[in-house]
Amino acid sequence: MVNEREEIRRKVMEAVGGRPVRWTEPRITRGDFPGRDWALHVFDVPSSEQRELHGLLFDGIKRTLWEEKRVALTILLHTPENTDRYYAWVREEHEAERAGATRAAP
Repeated sequence: MVNEREEIRRKVMEAVGGRPVRWTEPRITRGDFPGRDWALHVFDVPSSEQRELHGLLFDGIKRTLWEEKRVALTILLHTPENTDRYYAWVREEHEAERAGATRAAP
């Protein structure tokens, strides 16, 4: 069974074309901030695509979550350059996750 947070992460990952998506954790963000429990990071999003993608996520996921469950989802977008510089490990974990999902599929 998939919990609510994993279901949300999967929906966002599907909406962003399979890019790596992670919940906030100590390897990504230091310190605490309001809403940390509901903050997702999307990696490898070029600056030129961020505005359109933000609109898509707001209209398609964030608004619905707020209206149905009163969950205020925060989404942080990281460029490919910053993903390379600070979060290269995310790609490795993402590929491993996808490979595991492929193997688990019938």
